[in-house]
Amino acid sequence: MEPLSDDDSKRLFYKRIFSLESGCPPDFEEVSRDILKKCGGVPLAIITIASLLASGQRVKPKKEWHVLLDSIGRGLTENHTAKEMIRILSFSYYDLPSPMKTCLLYLSMFPEDSEIMKDRLIWMWIAESFVPSGKANTSLFEVGETYFHELVNRS
Repeated sequence: MEPLSDDDSKRLFYKRIFSLESGCPPDFEEVSRDILKKCGGVPLAIITIASLLASGQRVKPKKEWHVLLDSIGRGLTENHTAKEMIRILSFSYYDLPSPMKTCLLYLSMFPEDSEIMKDRLIWMWIAESFVPSGKANTSLFEVGETYFHELVNRS
């Protein structure tokens, strides 16, 4: 599969972070360009990195963008090896809170492409004690549902 063009990469990245295809705030343009260069036009890498920078319905501060940019290293080479992709994807995993990591790993027990009912999955997480209690007025199911949506948004 061919990598995305620079313009398509920008549109995907900006839409994922800012909910806009057309652009980003001017003070984020340079760091965005540098991050996209390291993603090499690979949609999975772009989505993974964008999800890290916009987790929880808000854009992270510019300083955190630079920290992520520095930690990516040299980015993907032109042949996009599996090892490089795993390195990029690992940023998303290691950024998860511990209970959410457990919930994500739990999904690996399901066969690939199997249909998983959301509510049933959340109740299974609760039964396994993967979901910690939340705020005073928040049920375990609501916390589990938040985890579910966060994992979907990062995929």
